[in-house]
Amino acid sequence: MVTYHVVMRSITRTSPDPASISSNVDFAAQLIANSNHVVAMTGAGMSVESGIPPFRGTNGLWTKYGTPSMDGYRQFKADPEAYWDRQINAQIDEHILELRESLRNAKPHVGHYALVELVNRGHIKSVITQNIDGLDLKAGMGEALIEIHGNRSRLRCIGCSKRTDLNDFVPLFAPDPCEDCGEPVKFDAVMFGEPIVPEVMAAAKAEIDRADCVVAIGTSATVRPASGLLWIARHRSKGNHNGTAGLKPDAKLIEINPNPTKLSSICDVVVRMTAGQGVPALLQALTTAPSTTNSNARPAYESTSYRPAP
Repeated sequence: MVTYHVVMRSITRTSPDPASISSNVDFAAQLIANSNHVVAMTGAGMSVESGIPPFRGTNGLWTKYGTPSMDGYRQFKADPEAYWDRQINAQIDEHILELRESLRNAKPHVGHYALVELVNRGHIKSVITQNIDGLDLKAGMGEALIEIHGNRSRLRCIGCSKRTDLNDFVPLFAPDPCEDCGEPVKFDAVMFGEPIVPEVMAAAKAEIDRADCVVAIGTSATVRPASGLLWIARHRSKGNHNGTAGLKPDAKLIEINPNPTKLSSICDVVVRMTAGQGVPALLQALTTAPSTTNSNARPAYESTSYRPAP
């Protein structure tokens, strides 16, 4: 039985009743419809339904294999050739081998396609993803996508950030240094201890600054600095750390996640559904364009009601 959780100011409602679920989805849709610039941020929960395991949690890779070293980027910079030798000869952590295999086999699910449709229809202006799987691109996402943690199917120079698409190609030898600047080349995916590429972080921050509504989908809101953008959006009216008053009101915040997170208590609406259920439901609600929320309304969706065009 699906439970839908709504937080509005200090009032919290939780109900498994299908009619209440429908009215609450409609309320989330109303927030989006009444906003001028909606930004979505997706996390690992978006990828789980495509068969990519999360790092944390009961079935997480770190739970299964243990937490890896947090200084991977320092090790890469110290000896890029040794890093690539481990990658090519599979002399790497077991959790990376399992992750690599799951990334190779993963395909976009209904939630990815519904998110693309929300962008195409203008309901969502941009999508900031913390995922490195490239599934948003495979689902048809275009320039609205910001891959804040990079993309495993690309190479990137650590000096000038020049990128090269790998697609499904697996490197069989260490790539040459960047032909433009001579610096080492690594996978585009951000490593532990590696700063987010400055221009990517700037693009994400700019979108959050413009947003008057943010939809957090499948993110635990624990990975910094990406998750910090959600708090910036929610509390920007309080100004910066030195007490200067904020120039813009707080953004509305919608969460789609089957589990409680650190973000839940500050959201306007919390949807206790998976990405594959909640995003299509939101698309359906916006398609029907309800003018008011009605707690007695008949459910307007099924979790499988949206299907990508063939």
